[in-house]
Amino acid sequence: AQIEILKKRTETKDEAFEKARLVTHHSLVSRRDKTNSQTKKNGEDSAGDEQMDQTAPVASIDIESIQPIETDKPSNFYKRRLESTVKEIEEEKSKKNLSEKDPEVALQKFQRAKTDLDAKYHQIETVQVNIDLMIADVKQRQRTWRKFRSHIANMTNETFDQMLNKKGSSGEIAFDHSAKTLNLTVQKDNTDRNMSQTKDVKALSGGERSFVTLSLLLALGENLETPFRVMDEFDVFLDPMSRKIALETMIHVAKDLGHRQFIFITPQDLSNLQTDPMLKIFCMKNPDRNLQGPTQQTLEFES
Repeated sequence: AQIEILKKRTETKDEAFEKARLVTHHSLVSRRDKTNSQTKKNGEDSAGDEQMDQTAPVASIDIESIQPIETDKPSNFYKRRLESTVKEIEEEKSKKNLSEKDPEVALQKFQRAKTDLDAKYHQIETVQVNIDLMIADVKQRQRTWRKFRSHIANMTNETFDQMLNKKGSSGEIAFDHSAKTLNLTVQKDNTDRNMSQTKDVKALSGGERSFVTLSLLLALGENLETPFRVMDEFDVFLDPMSRKIALETMIHVAKDLGHRQFIFITPQDLSNLQTDPMLKIFCMKNPDRNLQGPTQQTLEFES
């Protein structure tokens, strides 16, 4: 039994010497690297042939020829340093939540965390792709909307001029989409090139201004998809000729747009108009004049 104990102690001593020689080897290599680094900075040649190569495998190094460095400090000093270093390592592991000691369990946790991270990155990439597609779609919609807006403005301008031509006038609508305004230009006689154009509608007479306004409303309505159009007292300030032209124009436009319904309300006489299947005239009775005041009237629609 004593021989076995002595043998184990001898083996333990040999292992300790081997570890000490390896530590000495790494220490010498570290010192050599520091010396070479300083030598390169100072522009001197390095004596690499006389020192060991750090990249050389441990098996090719003559460990027996390396003698451990003698120290005058007791073993307890290095034991305390080792324990302090181990304690610092454990504290860093605790701060970084690396308390798992089983390598397989730690590897599984790492793989799960990496899988979750990759999934999150994939979600972020998917969201970014969708954002880019939506931005491109919005830009395309804006370009289409601008073209459509320009088309409506041009068609409204042409229709407005056609409405005024029925009375021998001409006009133009200038749309300012940035300022969100529109300006009217009217020429009373489109056959007289020397006649100045009027940009201020207020300078026109009451009947002319009403006809221009009516033409504008008809031009806007014809280029907008509105199923119902109601105009109230549109001919109050019109002279007889302008009123006749306005009525004929409105009725003609209403019949051309049979898929829409027009309602014209006027206090003027409409006895000169002939009704047809597309044109109905409803006339309200005159209110009764009495002391109690007028009573509300209703229209009797045909079923």
